[in-house]
Amino acid sequence: MAIFVFQHTDAEHLALLGDILMRRRIPVRYFPLHRGFSLPRPDELWREGKGLVVLGGPMGVYETDKYPWMGPEMGIIGEALRRDFPVYGLCLGSQLMAGALGARVRPGEEKKEIGWFPVSVTAEGARDPLLAGEGSVFTVFQWHGDTFDLPRGAALLASSGRYPRQAFRSGRRGYAFQFHLEVGQADVRRWLQVFAGDLASPRSDADPAEILERMPACLDELNARAERLFGRWLSLAGYPSDIS
Repeated sequence: MAIFVFQHTDAEHLALLGDILMRRRIPVRYFPLHRGFSLPRPDELWREGKGLVVLGGPMGVYETDKYPWMGPEMGIIGEALRRDFPVYGLCLGSQLMAGALGARVRPGEEKKEIGWFPVSVTAEGARDPLLAGEGSVFTVFQWHGDTFDLPRGAALLASSGRYPRQAFRSGRRGYAFQFHLEVGQADVRRWLQVFAGDLASPRSDADPAEILERMPACLDELNARAERLFGRWLSLAGYPSDIS
């Protein structure tokens, strides 16, 4: 059975997570919604999938008039979460999960988080099956300017100085991460080009030179953590555990 993947832009894909799935011979079914691909039927997801990964993108959850597929997408995500079907959301994916659970998603009041930022693990996060043992503070890669309210009944797992809602768990197997752990050097360089408009925004104080300068020192730890967290989520999804 496959991992289903909802994609929203060519620039953002599974990256390291795809490598993990390939090594473990776990099939992947991509749904590039921004290219006009249809969403899977819910019964197809439950019957043929063991988990759903919701990737990032430059759009906002509140732009359903501009991106009409986001409404039905949130409908499927919400049903998956209510069923305790395994969901793993990244950046926009986390915001779509929050929206699907009825929480408000909106542009942030602070500057955009673009680059390398520390996040702090909450007390709930320190007890969480994915984040336990990861330390109280660690560095992540960020690229967002939107934020969300914590959905009702969700557990807040991580926070940052600018945006206090950085990760949450819904049910037992629904995980939303505002930040990125899965990116590699090529991804960071690509985003600096493709999303250059974000860097030029008055809401950004990001320094592309600093992002590139810090990248070699940050990536090894970042990607090692991505392997651990995604491996643990795959175990929750029912795949044999071979990543600690």
